[in-house]
Amino acid sequence: GGGGGGGARVLCEMPALSSRRERVRKEGLIALTADYVRQRSEKLAVETQFRVQNYTVPLHRPAEFSLSAVYGFGRQRAKRLAAEVGLHGAYPLNRMRESQRSYIRRALAAACVNYDDPAQAAGAALQKEVSLNIKRLKEIRCYRGIRHELRLPSRGQRTKGNARTRRRMGPLN
Repeated sequence: GGGGGGGARVLCEMPALSSRRERVRKEGLIALTADYVRQRSEKLAVETQFRVQNYTVPLHRPAEFSLSAVYGFGRQRAKRLAAEVGLHGAYPLNRMRESQRSYIRRALAAACVNYDDPAQAAGAALQKEVSLNIKRLKEIRCYRGIRHELRLPSRGQRTKGNARTRRRMGPLN
C-alpha cells in the first residue's frame, strides 16, 4: 500500500494509485457494463468535433484547416472568420475559449442556411446556388451550358489528350 509514515508529519497525502484496486475490493472482480463505461467516458469526454449540417468539423486542428471541411469555406475565408474572433496563426479550435468556438459555430450555421446572399453562403445553400447557375446555363443553351450537358470541360481545356476526369462520367447527367 501507499500513504505516509506512522508518526512522521505528512506533507501531502498521495492519491490512491489505482481506483481499480478499491473497486475490486468493494464489488469483487466484475466486468464493466457498457453503460458504466459510457457514463465514465462521458464525464471525461472532451468534445473532439462538432457538426454543421452534414459536415464534421474537427477541433484538434487550426481553424484555417478544420473549417475547410465545410463546402464554401476555404483557407482564406476560415482565416478571416478566426480573425473576427481574435485568433491569428495556427491555433487549434479546442484551445479556444468556449465563446469563440460558439461564435464560429453560429457563423458557420448561419452561412449554411443563407440562401439569399450567395457571397456569404456555404454548405447546402452554396451548392444549391451553383447547381441553379449551371441549370440556367443549360436552359439558355449557351456554349458553357452545352459543355456542362456533354460533361466536357467548360473552361477551355484541351480534350484531345486530357479531360479524362470530366469525360469518364459519361455524357448523361
